[in-house]
Amino acid sequence: MTRQKFATARLASAILTITVLTLGLAVVPAAAQNPVPPTAREAATLPEFASRLARHVPPEAAGKKRAQAPACSRRVSQQDKVIYENGPANGTTDAWTINFGYVVSDTFTVSGNLTVSGFDLYAWEFPGDVMTAVDWSITSAPNGGTVYGSGTASVTDQFISTNQLGYNIDKVSGSGLNVSTGGGTFYLNLQNAVVPSGDPIYWDENSGIGCKSQGCPSQAAESAVGTIPSEAFDMVGSSGPGCFQSNGTLEILHDFTGKEDGSSPFGVTSDKAGNLYGALPSGGGYGNGLVYKLTWKNGDWMFSDLYSFQGGPDGASWYQVIIGPDGALYGPTHGGIQNCGKDGSGYCGRVVRWRPSPFACLTGPCGWTEDVLYRKTGNGDPMPDSNLVFDQAGNLYGTCAIGNYGSVCELTPSNGGWTDQLIYSFTGGNDASPSSLVVGNDGNLYGTTEYNGAGEVYQLTPSPGGWIETVLYTFQPYSLIYGGHFVWDSSGNLYGTSFDHSSGYGESVIFTVSPSNGKWTYTVIWQPSGNYGDDDVVSLTVNAWGDLFGIREADTGCRGDGCDGSASPSSSFYTWIFELFQENGQWYYNPLYEIDNQYFHAVVSGRDPLGLHGTTYDCGAWNQGTVWELYP
Repeated sequence: MTRQKFATARLASAILTITVLTLGLAVVPAAAQNPVPPTAREAATLPEFASRLARHVPPEAAGKKRAQAPACSRRVSQQDKVIYENGPANGTTDAWTINFGYVVSDTFTVSGNLTVSGFDLYAWEFPGDVMTAVDWSITSAPNGGTVYGSGTASVTDQFISTNQLGYNIDKVSGSGLNVSTGGGTFYLNLQNAVVPSGDPIYWDENSGIGCKSQGCPSQAAESAVGTIPSEAFDMVGSSGPGCFQSNGTLEILHDFTGKEDGSSPFGVTSDKAGNLYGALPSGGGYGNGLVYKLTWKNGDWMFSDLYSFQGGPDGASWYQVIIGPDGALYGPTHGGIQNCGKDGSGYCGRVVRWRPSPFACLTGPCGWTEDVLYRKTGNGDPMPDSNLVFDQAGNLYGTCAIGNYGSVCELTPSNGGWTDQLIYSFTGGNDASPSSLVVGNDGNLYGTTEYNGAGEVYQLTPSPGGWIETVLYTFQPYSLIYGGHFVWDSSGNLYGTSFDHSSGYGESVIFTVSPSNGKWTYTVIWQPSGNYGDDDVVSLTVNAWGDLFGIREADTGCRGDGCDGSASPSSSFYTWIFELFQENGQWYYNPLYEIDNQYFHAVVSGRDPLGLHGTTYDCGAWNQGTVWELYP
């Protein structure tokens, strides 16, 4: 039956409802109801309802608190976390009856082992009404199938606004559900909503506009009608054991949704003001990636899309952005000239700068402008495209896929533009496949290579005849260097990680290469001491005081079982965020935060006075990754 065909029947049902209310009778059982309930908009056309909607009753007079902020921007506590968000309250389109025997069902989708503890419902109410309870159930089908939990929720009712029809739009929060689900799609069913006056209560229809979660907008149904548009609501709960979540001194600053804000971040960088920046190859206004910013404002971290890539020549983002000496953001991207790839159809890539718009925006925050520093012209063009770093003179360096074994390339500001240059090509053997690059305080370049299970620590020094390579340390076979985990402290010491897998399992060490009496000395400053199997230090950074911070992942049961490191993560798998600090010449290991049973692809990006920041590639409220902070 279409909406047009049963409109008249709905009005008849509304009249029946008014008669019941006027006589003060008990709620009529569902079986006795007209099978087509009126929506809030249809009920408002009746004189009996219209006269009541015209009355103004201040929410304070009814005992309601005003909601402090719209649901879409609310900050949740560690115990109260939004795990599914179907969009904020609409309050203007229509709403569906959830009492007098009628049931409205909406889907919600979650990942992993979760416990649902509550929900936020957005309702249309008559002036002066306060909702006090509602029956709920979580099932595998609309109001049916497998029942995962059910009950009656006590609720709190907060006023948001009054709409054009005279209804109050309220945020109604129910708690105490305690329903465990695996990953998948489930139905939230609501019925028998209670207000002391016995009035109808309506669930706000928003059709999923503004929703953020995987699986949204919800699929919805009404018990007497069938398929209907989705409603405005959030599901609240907590992650199961091992899932990354705010806890104690660790706080998730942003949960990526996999929608316009993208997914799977890989590191952030911070400016002097404590703002965080990153780039993603997905999300944005065009779906081709974005550059984003997280800013602390009004007691919360606010996510902003600074630039959305359009695809094609405008390309798509890579993961890396760095802050230049001018405070702008720089990074490599796809796009540019269409002259690369075996068939000549691939885009060659670019190096780009992003800066705040020079013009004020009247309607909201401005996006940033993009300037292309250099467009690669072909496969042999030496444009830096990975591990970008600036020197003090404003020259930009990076590794590049030029030659048989990789190279280091440079972009130099010149006459209002930028000039590219190949400064060193690696020669093979251990001297191949550069995996990291840093600029030392002495102006030299330092980095690591990673080739066939071995590699080296190298130095590149400028000279009148070009750049000269000096090998500072050569690793033995099976001591694989992990790319990117190479940092430089303010005293001129280099730190990195290597991974010994010669015995079948793997074990990381953290090393330093330090200048001493005109030479460079290699020293292992930490290695695991437990009976672990694969034990990897997968990320490393250093602060201004020379303290090291990293991410360590270990299968604590693998070695004892005799496995070779190929086993999947299990109940014996742990991840730590850790600190290494030095006192009286001795290094000490300090675990800062432990995550059980979760291989979560984390990156620690750096420490500022506000805390240690990093990302997880997955996990979070929607299993699409997080930006996190660990503070003292």
